[in-house]
Amino acid sequence: MRWRDEGRRERRKSFTKKGDADRFAAKITTDLERGHYIDPDAPKKPLREICEGWLRSAEHRPQTAQGAERQLRIWVYPYLGDRAVGGLKRGDVETWLKTIRKSLAESTCAIVYGRLKAVLTWAVHNDVIPKNPCNGIKAPSARRPEIVPLPQEAVTALVGAAPPRYRAMILLAAGSGLRMGELVGLELRDLDLDKGEVHVRQQAVRLDRGEPYIGPPKTDSSYRTVPLAKGVVEALSEHVRRFPPVAVELVDQTDPRRPHSRTALLVFANGGGQAAINGGNWSGVWSNTRRRANEVLEETDSPVRVPQSASMHDLRHFYASLLIAHRESIKTVQKRLGHAKPSVTLDVYTHLFEEVEDTTRDAVQTVLGGVTVEY
Repeated sequence: MRWRDEGRRERRKSFTKKGDADRFAAKITTDLERGHYIDPDAPKKPLREICEGWLRSAEHRPQTAQGAERQLRIWVYPYLGDRAVGGLKRGDVETWLKTIRKSLAESTCAIVYGRLKAVLTWAVHNDVIPKNPCNGIKAPSARRPEIVPLPQEAVTALVGAAPPRYRAMILLAAGSGLRMGELVGLELRDLDLDKGEVHVRQQAVRLDRGEPYIGPPKTDSSYRTVPLAKGVVEALSEHVRRFPPVAVELVDQTDPRRPHSRTALLVFANGGGQAAINGGNWSGVWSNTRRRANEVLEETDSPVRVPQSASMHDLRHFYASLLIAHRESIKTVQKRLGHAKPSVTLDVYTHLFEEVEDTTRDAVQTVLGGVTVEY
């Protein structure tokens, strides 16, 4: 039997029985007329090939694309990658989920499962398979554990335990909430120490492979100006004096349409003071700083410790908790952190807002306390 698919390509298929050929011909004709046609060979493609097609077509930021590729490679390909995509059933996906749950946190399972579901949804939309085998499966919970901010004493210990070149960087992280990429990509022109402000206009993108480059901030809302406390301004002024900004040749992709190389005057550089900070050298610096901070805390008989899991991002959480404790509004916290929406801020920090003492009774009493009701 011969027919032409939706792309007008001639296809053929052989049958030993005329009845089978007639039924197949009727189905092909109906599917073509209704727009439900699927290439008979498409469902035979291995899932790995479909995942790679999705990765090529999806519009992701470089770091997101890299993370998605890594998650599929590590947690999907070894289990399902060689399976024909059209042969995957709901039970196969449920069995796979049960397997990876033994190794991953529930929130991480939710992310990996979301990748697979997106791939299979893409396969449906591109007429590779007729329906998504993920349909009807209860997705893993994406709920993250509640943020527990670092105590002030731990932050102070981290600043003091850091190598001199990085003390102002750690203090700035705790005093501004800047993301790690925003700190690494910070240039001298972004600091206005006279006004006590830092302007977030870009970030350094640090991929697993290749050189870091300058890119736009995470979201449009991440472009922001953050006011700095006097102590942070003084620390930055001293840092710039002792460690003059480093001229580093980097590719600037803040406008993806016009990438170009330029000299960036970075406020914070690597240990040799000659290049941008990358993940490899920073990992060692942070690990040693955390260890020394805990040694100092232990020597002073402090009950406080810097958790082994603590990262620079915990300083961003510390900054947010500081604003919330001082009764800043959700909108202000969102703006300072560069979140896209107030709902993002609430998703992460709702429990901290709830812990702030309720003063509504006092507010009402202040306004209406003198009003009496006479009968």
